[in-house]
Amino acid sequence: MQKKLIALAVAGLVSAPAFAQSNVTIYGRVDMGYTNFGSSKDGVDVSSRNGIDSGVKDPSFIGFRGVEELGNGLKAGFDLQQRINPDNGEYYSSGASARDNILFLTGGFGTVAAGRMTTPQEKLLGSIDPFASANTVAGYGEGYTRGAQLITGGATTRLSNTVAYVSPSFSGLTVTAAYSWDALGEESNGNEGAANPADPLDPTDAEILAGQDAQVWAISPVYKNGPLTLGANYHKVELKSTNAFIDGIEETVWDLGASYDFGVVKLSAAYGQDKVEFEGESGKVKQWFVGASAPIGAAGAVQLVYGQAELDESGVDAEIDRWAVGYTHALSKRTTAYAMYGQLDLGNDADLIGFTGYKSAYERGLGLGVQHRF
Repeated sequence: MQKKLIALAVAGLVSAPAFAQSNVTIYGRVDMGYTNFGSSKDGVDVSSRNGIDSGVKDPSFIGFRGVEELGNGLKAGFDLQQRINPDNGEYYSSGASARDNILFLTGGFGTVAAGRMTTPQEKLLGSIDPFASANTVAGYGEGYTRGAQLITGGATTRLSNTVAYVSPSFSGLTVTAAYSWDALGEESNGNEGAANPADPLDPTDAEILAGQDAQVWAISPVYKNGPLTLGANYHKVELKSTNAFIDGIEETVWDLGASYDFGVVKLSAAYGQDKVEFEGESGKVKQWFVGASAPIGAAGAVQLVYGQAELDESGVDAEIDRWAVGYTHALSKRTTAYAMYGQLDLGNDADLIGFTGYKSAYERGLGLGVQHRF
């Protein structure tokens, strides 16, 4: 009798975790590498930087997601992601570094989600850029304004307090529509800087947006059919406040992107405009990049990109040119080794459009590392 009880207890211990995990997936990414940044900006006296860093190619994170069948084709699910820094053991839980945390319902009508989530613009650029990332060595994050960057002074790639709808695929076409309330009031504490609304293109005051009432509307149609991807993004940010000094700032952004995989090479391009309006004055950034990626053998691939962002305003040298080259080598289905190099050419007033250089001080960067996905 005692042996039977012990056997039942052991069976219970073994089966309970399996049952608990049946609808929940633990997944994530660990990215570690060596970085070197150098060639400081004009007027900035800093030595080159060497480091062993996390998230050189893509941010490291751990995630938990699950789905429950509700019947009649309806499902409920969640996706909770937590950014981590294995190089020093830090865990991000708030601010601009927090990742997606959503609850969603999905069915024949499409998907409705609520929580904190990646912006449609960020998803579009990530699907077009040859590096598929906004990494700080070679990705589009160093030469393309994102989110409410001209208002906040830093890239806004995810929004809190957001509700979004993703349509079903209509012969390859899907449409994402999103709305966020009080998004930037929460994000501002996590950004590197924020704008001074007396000059909406001068990101100098890191506290001015804290607690303010911001609304964001976004829509993004994307068409994917075999080797072809075509996409667009439009979003508008409105900053409202009882403080008349900062009330009424509006930022309007649109982007177009495309890529085509010819097999021997995949070509990609994006073009966009970011415009801020305040008290009858406005500033506009025009930006673009072109890129290519090509397989080398069965496991390797090389990437190349060139881009430019320029403030359309007379009397200022607010321009950034960037180019980058990289190589990835798949060691397995889940593990990739990589090397990348990026170079920036910053105008004297490039900080007016949110760009201050790699790690806020440098104009070239080198990254070597390994990424494992689980």
